[in-house]
Order: sequence, then structure tokens, then C-alpha cells
Amino acid sequence: MIIIGIDEAGRGPLIGDMFVAGVALDSNVCDKLITCGVKDSKLLTPPSRYRLFNVIVDVSYFIYVRRYQPERIDSSNINNLFIEAVKSCIKTILKLGIKPSAIYVDSPSCGRRLIKTVKPLIGNSIDLVVEFNADRKYVVVAAASIVAKVLRDSYIHYLRTIYGDFGSGYPSDPKTIKWIEGLIANGSQLPPIVRRSWKTIRRLNSYSRDLTYFIRKSRT
Repeated sequence: MIIIGIDEAGRGPLIGDMFVAGVALDSNVCDKLITCGVKDSKLLTPPSRYRLFNVIVDVSYFIYVRRYQPERIDSSNINNLFIEAVKSCIKTILKLGIKPSAIYVDSPSCGRRLIKTVKPLIGNSIDLVVEFNADRKYVVVAAASIVAKVLRDSYIHYLRTIYGDFGSGYPSDPKTIKWIEGLIANGSQLPPIVRRSWKTIRRLNSYSRDLTYFIRKSRT
């Protein structure tokens, strides 16, 4: 039986794209993936993820990937985009004539809406499981999380060769915040890899404007 797992990487960072991956597997290979060490990508080291990425590609029946750039994320809603990607993945697989027995999706915040949107596409003959932390419960979702994470990390590495070392790109990373603060302090325009709509970016921009006003005021 063919089963499908869908997950994303890059939902929360300030910098870079969100990658959504769908992996279709024969359920018979799930035990092999577990034996090889496939699990939630966040629990693996980068070398392990890259090694397992190749294993997943070798045994997968089909892999779907969609990427959303910061500009698209800023003009929309991250949950809406994730639902859009899930729908696109399922439609693509069904158009190829692949009839899965079950679809598993990791969804931290829009599960009910996702189910309501996707269920009409698949009817009642295909099981749909949408759960928070599904990447820790179902190896097929863990496989999708690894694919999405490896592709995003590779792309982030490429961006660093262009824009310099901005750290992980997450708001919890001091290096990322320092890099963004440096751009703002120098009066530089934020590059297109930055998600301008994120609260942290708006706060840093607001702080910079307030500081500039205070300096000008103190000089008069």
C-alpha cells in the first residue's frame, strides 16, 4: 500500500523560504526507514539528515516539493500557504494515478481547516491523518520532514554565499538579529530573503526609527 507523508521546514524564521515536502512510500519500507534511523528532522544532526535524505530518495515512490519565497509569505498567510501546498501535493499525486491508502500531515496550527479543505479531494476511500508532531509519530512524515529540511538548509547555505553569514535565520539566533540590526543601522534596504511582515522585523524597524528620532531631537 502506498502512504503519503507531508511536512514543512522554515515556517518560523525571519530569513529564507518555506519548503513543503510530500513523500509517497510503499508501507513495506517503513520498517527499513525506522531501522536506518529516520525520525523527526529536528532530532537529527545535519550529517545524519543528509545521509538519510539519500536513503529516502532511493526508496520513495514519489517526492513532491514546493517552495515559498519571503515575498509570497509576506503577502499571504503561512497557514494558507501550507494548506495550498498540501492540496497541490495531493492533486499532483492523484493526477499521476497514484492512489494512496492514507495521507499523514504534520500541522501545528491549522489542522481543522486543512482537513475541511483536503477531505473533498480524496473522499472517504483515503484515510487522512492531520496531527501536531506527526513527524514524531509516523515515519513517512519524518521522511518528508527530512527532505524539506535538507533542501531548505542547502538553500540557506547558498544564500549565505551571497548575503554573508546571517546565522540560522531564526529570531532566537543572536547572530541573525545582529545581522539585521546592522543592515537597519546602516540605512540599507532589507534584501528579499528577509520576511518583512514578521513581528521581529517590524519591531527592529520601529526601534531604529525611534532611535533616529531621539538622536535628531537631542541635536536640536
